[in-house]
Parts: sequence; structure tokens; C-alpha cells
Amino acid sequence: MSRQPKQPVNINGIEFDALIDQSIEYSAQVPEYPTEKGFTVSDTIILENDSLSMTLYVTDTPVTWKNRFGGGYGRVEQVVKQLEELYLAREPVTITTSDAVYTEMAIVSYTISKSADTGYAREIPISFQKIVRTEAKTVTIPSSYGKSGTTGALAGTASTTTETTSAGTSSSSSSSETETGGSILYNAGKSIGLL
Repeated sequence: MSRQPKQPVNINGIEFDALIDQSIEYSAQVPEYPTEKGFTVSDTIILENDSLSMTLYVTDTPVTWKNRFGGGYGRVEQVVKQLEELYLAREPVTITTSDAVYTEMAIVSYTISKSADTGYAREIPISFQKIVRTEAKTVTIPSSYGKSGTTGALAGTASTTTETTSAGTSSSSSSSETETGGSILYNAGKSIGLL
């Protein structure tokens, strides 16, 4: 016998009558080419963003949460409209179920369909994907790396930003003080005879 959940599923405060099914997908990209024995492979295994899929149920005549929702015509259309507005807002959502809270999730897809089996109620398959956030950091280049180019200016600072895309891959960009003929590090290496 299944136990009664403590609270209805809700997405940013939009509550549903029942959770029909739910699945969470964890996936990773692994190296396609052989890795030499003795080397760590954890850096080459890229964890992809978690995915959450659910089928939610909403009706004008709730049974499970009747005391909470009441009953009456128009509730289904109201929930469908709120869900559409949430999707079009393109903002992260928080999903609360009876056993977990999922934050920083984006609505990837959902379907609203009518059928003879459900009548005025709606079964709503909906999928989410976790959004991974990063932050920018500026660091000072130590003076032990030498001075810049022929002017002998201090090495300065470098600003780096790492971004994670929805596919889970990462890319880096950096900017630093430059001088005609190359970057600070290139010129420093050249001035002390490394290049």
C-alpha cells in the first residue's frame, strides 16, 4: 500500500493533485580514447547536467488534496495558464516533491493534451534540467613571474571566467594586459630566455 505524500508537488508555488511518475537521470561523458595507465581520468569524465522528468495530474475535482484545493470549474485552466507563464519567463524554478527539493531547474519541455480518458483533467508530462552556475574570479600575477616586456612593468592581473553550458561542457576565456608582439606571459618568458 502506498503512503500518502506530506504535500502536493509544486513548481514555484503551482500545486498539482498527483505525481503519476518521476525519473531522475544522471549522465556523464567519458573519454573516447584509451587513457594511459597511472594517470587520473577524473578530469576527463564530464558530469552532465541532471535531468528530472515527471508526469503531473491536475483536475477541477481533486480527491487527494480536496481540503487544500477545494473544487470547482476553472482550476485546471488556471494551472495550465500559470505553467505556460512560468515556461515563457525562462527563469530557474524550484520543484518540491514529498521527498526532495530541486533548485535551479529549467523547464526543458512540457505537454498539455486533452483526451477522453482524462476528461476535464490533465496529465502533464514535464521535463527539467539542472542549471549549473559559475562565478568570475580575478587573481594577481605574482611578481616572481617577472616583469612585462621591455618596459619592465609589473605583471598585472588576469581575469578568468569558466562557464558551464547546458550540455555540461566548459569553456574558459581570459584577458590580461598585453603589449605589441604578445601576451604578458609570452613576453616574460621571452625576456628571461625561456622562448
